[in-house]
Amino acid sequence: MRRVTRSRMALMLMVPMLLPAGARGAPPTSWAKAGVSLADYAGDAGGCAEATRDRTVTVRPETAQALDALSMVDLTMILRTYGGDSDASPLMAAANIGMHHDAANVARRTANFGAKYQAMTRSDVRAQLQAALDQCLVERGYVRIMLTPEQVRGLAKLKRGTAERTAYLHAIDSDPAVIAAQRVVEE
Repeated sequence: MRRVTRSRMALMLMVPMLLPAGARGAPPTSWAKAGVSLADYAGDAGGCAEATRDRTVTVRPETAQALDALSMVDLTMILRTYGGDSDASPLMAAANIGMHHDAANVARRTANFGAKYQAMTRSDVRAQLQAALDQCLVERGYVRIMLTPEQVRGLAKLKRGTAERTAYLHAIDSDPAVIAAQRVVEE
């Protein structure tokens, strides 16, 4: 696994801001500030990322409720699979599950629920950290802009965390004409 430094993570979080998986298809955005120098641009990204470093995040109550319901559905499916007909006692069903605790079944059940749990909690954490990062950037005078398809294509050609990508984004994000034309109006 590749180690990501805080400043590199800040730049990855700062631009472009792709929306969560549920919002796929929405145009990517970036944070812009007219006339900002490249050094200040990178410094602001790092500073805002640092501000989120010790941020306490929690699983939202709605997510906890959804995970609870999901675990109950999974348990019901397991009981139906190993419990036989609906007249079987819960103890018999539990005993049958115990008979099917070979490595493959345990791994399958764990991976299925574990992956769902990770995806749902990861979304909560990202949203909370992103909100803190966004607020920091707003406080430093940045505004959100919508990236054009051409800008997105240019960005896609550049590797995350590279100086070239940062310079490319800075050229877009510091241009007053781009900001005027592409600024996202917050409702």
